[in-house]
Amino acid sequence: ESDSKMTTIPLKVKWVKEKYDVEVMVDEPVEVFKAQLFALTGVPPERQKITAGAKKIEDSTDLKSLNLKPNQLLMLIGTADVLAAPAEKQVFVEDLAPEEMHGIIAAGVPMGLENLGNTCYMNSGLQMLNAAPDLVNSVTSIEGGPNQYDLQQNLALSARDLFKQMKTAHEPIKPFGFLTRLRALFPQFDQQGEHGGHMQQDAEECLTQIMQVLNAKCKVNNQGAVDELFGIEMDVKVKCAETDDEPETRETEKLQKLSCHIEGAVPTGDGGNKGGTDMITQSIEKGLQGSLEKMSPTLGRLAVYNRTYRISKLPKFLLTQFVRFYWKQDTQKKAKILRSVKFPLLLDMKEYCTEEYQGRIDKFRAQVLKKQEAEKEAKKKQRTGGGDEDKKPEEAAAAAAEGGAAGA
Repeated sequence: ESDSKMTTIPLKVKWVKEKYDVEVMVDEPVEVFKAQLFALTGVPPERQKITAGAKKIEDSTDLKSLNLKPNQLLMLIGTADVLAAPAEKQVFVEDLAPEEMHGIIAAGVPMGLENLGNTCYMNSGLQMLNAAPDLVNSVTSIEGGPNQYDLQQNLALSARDLFKQMKTAHEPIKPFGFLTRLRALFPQFDQQGEHGGHMQQDAEECLTQIMQVLNAKCKVNNQGAVDELFGIEMDVKVKCAETDDEPETRETEKLQKLSCHIEGAVPTGDGGNKGGTDMITQSIEKGLQGSLEKMSPTLGRLAVYNRTYRISKLPKFLLTQFVRFYWKQDTQKKAKILRSVKFPLLLDMKEYCTEEYQGRIDKFRAQVLKKQEAEKEAKKKQRTGGGDEDKKPEEAAAAAAEGGAAGA
């Protein structure tokens, strides 16, 4: 979810008698570094006291200002939380017997992709796409071989081979081939930092580029695979906010993902915080409102227009993106909102749709419910041997007489 090119420096952190190797992104806030240390040591961020030589690292410290050197030793002081022993012993994938691994693969659990040096942005996007079976089927059916003049084709072929490998792999996969062709087609992902290592990249940017390539090279129902499976159609109402004399207009937009905007909590005067985005439903609603400035034919000048979005067509696979970055005026830099946003296991999108599309959703749900009730009734009859209507006339009459005698 990063939105800028990160500079990563390898550091060593000493805590009690232990030393930890930590890859620190110095462009990120100190809170991110503390979260890394918490994962390694169990020391909660609020208890962490970190020093780099004689310098104390506070939450407000700009890590770049410390001029940290590769493998520099930092000191961590703090008491870790005491964790309760698990009720059951944990078993890790690498400890499983071969026959148990076959069971995991048969259940559809994919193997992981190894980090090849700040490539988590690429791996996460590939794992997400691998969770859409219709897309995987389309990609793995691509025919042909590499073409030195068609870098998009080469990347799509690498995706084909990688998805096939992920179906049968018994151990984590090193996606060297895909990474090489991704960097050949999109050189921005081949950037290196001042210390020679490849830089962290924007996961959303990488995913978007991969999806565009697969959309061009793979088809579903004679349409671009990504447009067909992930495409969202939006009905947009546009109204000038500065005059009522200008009539409202309607537009249609097509998207491949839904942007979910996040707001951080606002500090209060008593030292607390209020507000902020807690649920994905709040962020979706916020993303369906917008504004822009354009020339008004009525006013003859630039004016602000409000844009209200409603979904007129939902895809088979809904891709949502948390927009965590915003422009911080006081520092004149992009800042990341480090806020946990919860989401339900079942996300009902009906309330974000147009009235017409809501009607279609209601009709479809009624049909599904009717079908489920019919199947439930059929199973019930099968368990009880069928109802009177399934019996011969003489059997039904005998059953009715028997029931009447019992009632009497």
